[in-house]
Amino acid sequence: MNDFKDAKRKFEGAPVPAPRRPVRRGGRALIRLFGVAVIVSLSVMAGRIASQHTRAWEPPGVGHGLDVPWWIFVISLAVGLSIAGLIELQLSRYERRNAHKLRQAHLAAIVEGSSYAIVGQSIDGTVLSWNKTAERLFGYTAEQAIGQNATELMVPDDLRDEEQQMLSGISDGTAFAYLWTKRKRANGTLVDVAVSISPIRADDGRLIGMAASMRDITDLVQAEREVHDLNAALERQVAERTCQLEKTLTLQTAILERAAYAVIATDVTGTITLFNPAAERMLGYKAEDLIGRASAMLFHDSDELAARAEAMRKEGISVSSNLGVLQARLARNDPDTAMWTYIDAMGNRIPTRLTLSRLRTKTGVNLGVLGIAVDLTEQLKYEDELKAARASAEQASAAKADFLANMSHEIRTPLNGIIGYADLVLEDETLAPDTRRQVMRIFEASDSLRVIIDDILDFSKIEACGLTLESKPLYINELIANCASIIEPKADEKGLKLIATAQATPPVLIGDAGRLRQVLLNLMNNAVKFTTAGSVELIVSCIGRVDHLVRLRISVADTGIGISPEAQKGLFKRFSQADETISRKFGGTGLGLAISQRIVQAMHGELKIDSQPGVGSTFYFEVELPVAERIDIERLDAQVHCSRSVKILVVDDVEMNRDLCKTMLTRAGHDVDLADSGATAIAMVASRTYDLIFMDVQMGEMDGLEATRRIRALGHAYRDVPIIALTANVLPEQVERYKAAGVDGHLGKPINRAELLACVARWIDGDIAHVPSEPLAPVELGSEPEHPVRDQAALEDLRMFASEHDIAGFAEQLRDTITRIRTQWPHHIDAMKLDHEARTALGAAAHKTVSLAGQLGFKQLAAACRRMEAACAPHRDIHDAFAALHAALDNAEPVLDAPYELT
Repeated sequence: MNDFKDAKRKFEGAPVPAPRRPVRRGGRALIRLFGVAVIVSLSVMAGRIASQHTRAWEPPGVGHGLDVPWWIFVISLAVGLSIAGLIELQLSRYERRNAHKLRQAHLAAIVEGSSYAIVGQSIDGTVLSWNKTAERLFGYTAEQAIGQNATELMVPDDLRDEEQQMLSGISDGTAFAYLWTKRKRANGTLVDVAVSISPIRADDGRLIGMAASMRDITDLVQAEREVHDLNAALERQVAERTCQLEKTLTLQTAILERAAYAVIATDVTGTITLFNPAAERMLGYKAEDLIGRASAMLFHDSDELAARAEAMRKEGISVSSNLGVLQARLARNDPDTAMWTYIDAMGNRIPTRLTLSRLRTKTGVNLGVLGIAVDLTEQLKYEDELKAARASAEQASAAKADFLANMSHEIRTPLNGIIGYADLVLEDETLAPDTRRQVMRIFEASDSLRVIIDDILDFSKIEACGLTLESKPLYINELIANCASIIEPKADEKGLKLIATAQATPPVLIGDAGRLRQVLLNLMNNAVKFTTAGSVELIVSCIGRVDHLVRLRISVADTGIGISPEAQKGLFKRFSQADETISRKFGGTGLGLAISQRIVQAMHGELKIDSQPGVGSTFYFEVELPVAERIDIERLDAQVHCSRSVKILVVDDVEMNRDLCKTMLTRAGHDVDLADSGATAIAMVASRTYDLIFMDVQMGEMDGLEATRRIRALGHAYRDVPIIALTANVLPEQVERYKAAGVDGHLGKPINRAELLACVARWIDGDIAHVPSEPLAPVELGSEPEHPVRDQAALEDLRMFASEHDIAGFAEQLRDTITRIRTQWPHHIDAMKLDHEARTALGAAAHKTVSLAGQLGFKQLAAACRRMEAACAPHRDIHDAFAALHAALDNAEPVLDAPYELT
């Protein structure tokens, strides 16, 4: 009980009395000797006192052998022993008390110096003790904490139930060790602690209190939280990586299983380790029959491997056969792609494109070889078909080029005569007024036809060969004046006011004056054509200048019929006009604006329009042109004359063309001879010297190219004579043929007098800048649109240039052609069975009919013949074209047989 009181005093904060200094062992011995001496002395003293009265007390029969009676001695000894025992008992109690106090002092020192917060509590939770660590941890001093209820002092509200459960457990004898929880500080913040609670019991086992030790585990909790977060992050990463690996594996598996190419892998010995489904389909083997059992050499061509090995040995590469060939190729080039031949399970040979690469780990360990093989069977088949199709397309292109060249020649030849003779007749000052007016109309109609032909050929040339612009000094004011002078008569004829001005523009620029003039004339011609009253205005203005570049805005405005927004959308497309009635009312092909747009785009501009129906239209564009720094140019628009009279030979099988050229050249002072065939020309050249020869290309018995070759073969003296081709064939294929035959240049038909004379001056004087007509490439015809059986407008156009007698003759020729086609190639025959000779003849007949039907306005028949001609080329499907031809013949024949509709 005293020990508990001391412990309680310690819990309450009262100092425990310091224990007395324990008695040393030597002192304890002296005390015991002293006790024995006292016992002996008391025994002796008691004996002497008792001896004086012994006899009186001595019982009877007892002898007198002892000086001290025995019973006295016994009593004295007993008293002494009792005293000694009491002394010893007292000494033992004293020693135990001192040892207990020493342990208590030692325990108190441990509690005060502990790194744990130690709190002693009574059964009701009152704080009895509060060490220094508790003061530091919770912020309460011992004076503030002792006597307070521990639960209210330290336990957060949300943890009261937990605390109550622990107290209940302590009452039942349960101890709690290192329980992680939270406690509240004096400032209200929470701290993570590890709590251990032990019961304090009295000697009789009764529960008299409890001791709680608490450790600040904030760092440990934070570390554990970080570890938890790291573990969670690691788990997420592992899960993500696992998911990614699963996706990758799924993707790789899907790729391998669904790949259109064969994927085959082998180990270092060549044994197959991977064989995907595409490889199974290609080679006819099952993967389970090959993997781990067979070598990739199973489906390689041994002869091909041997040939490759031999080729590598010739290059100085040491190589073994079979698998060694592949290894040697990989050693030289990794990956290695080459054409190989596989042999499938059925023995079929399969051309493949095989890409080989080594399989290695990240550390470079060789795992084997991966091969990816693509079956080239279909590709090679398609390539062969493509080559055949290309050859067929080239043949068709050549046929189209020849057709365009022939048609150009056939049209330009008579046109050349009409324009030339009309021009010569108009030079006669003695013509009667009516005759002059009629000849003028002939000239104008022919010139209109020439413009149409030039537009078609020009646009075709731009589409096929592109557009190359010249960079020469461009006199903008003179260009404007020239365009105005050309358009002014037409404007005056319609009573229109023509305005052409340049606003703040440099006088001389660098550009292509001819192409810019072409655009301006087209826009101004259209403006005059579609304007019945008001004005046409050309304005060229400078809207900006940076260094030597000026930006021009060029616009042509009119007060004509205008164009609706819907019609504007297709205005710059080829063969497009705002209204179908325009071509009948105003003429034209619908190519002018398309050509102009192409030219403006080549100048890095864009032709645009602002228009309102009934108000007028403004076409405009902006271009950047350099300013000319020097003015040193010949005026190419001026008439060019040769410096001397020369001897010229004109060779043409058409009398009209010969006479026209002779007249033009003779009036320029030249001596001209004429030849009507290639053979005649060769004989004349052999017997006479000429300074220049104009040679028609397309002639009957001997064409101009063959005549040129024979003239060049006459000897050295004839190799330097300039020979100029006279033809409408200005396509690239023809130009190359001309050069190969020895032709020096070409002059397009119809013949322009200025170009003819400039050509003579260029080849004779050698210093006249002149570029002949550029070559024209064929145009893609594409799919034929729906055509009417006959176009009356085309027939009306034909009447401007041909008499009714001529038209009747054309119609009769067309009837004969239709009869011939029906007779030789009736509709019931199987066109696919026609041999090469029959197909060629049918193509030639169709080719001839295209022009004839087109002139008479039978557009549907012309389109069908054009299609038939193309289908007659080798390797083409002729069936559909043959059916379309007979359908067009069936439609055209009734109309052709109705005379009143053709006259």
